[in-house]
Amino acid sequence: MDPLIAAHWQVLDDLHRQIVGLAAPLSDEALNRQVQGLRNTAGMLLRHVAGSERYWIGEVLGGRPAHRRRASEFEHDRVDGAAVLAELARVRAHTRQVLESLRPQDLLAEVRVERSTGPAMETKAYALLHAIQHAAYHLGQLRYLVKLLGREE
Repeated sequence: MDPLIAAHWQVLDDLHRQIVGLAAPLSDEALNRQVQGLRNTAGMLLRHVAGSERYWIGEVLGGRPAHRRRASEFEHDRVDGAAVLAELARVRAHTRQVLESLRPQDLLAEVRVERSTGPAMETKAYALLHAIQHAAYHLGQLRYLVKLLGREE
């Protein structure tokens, strides 16, 4: 892997380790517990992190259609802990494959992305940085949510 791309991979990989480290000890009941005043459960956040990375890295950078339905990531159905952790592992492995195939000059290419406000053109560099900051943002939410879950009983 190119050293510049590898640096980005290291950050994403570390974020994955932290997210899984927080989520793995949680029971399915805890993953699906709604904290008063918050809309999203920990399980929903995990499903969203996986879906977002599959889109931004797998599809936008890697060209592999994610067939993402973002709204379904926030449905209040029961999230299976083992299944969502397995999906995060698959996404992590796919992210590594995509990043191994990239060269720094590839990051300058413009690609069409789908946003909540509609389609836009962004560089692949933007997509990679967006994926990193997005995972970091939701890691912070997950840390806070796990602390709140520990206080509820």
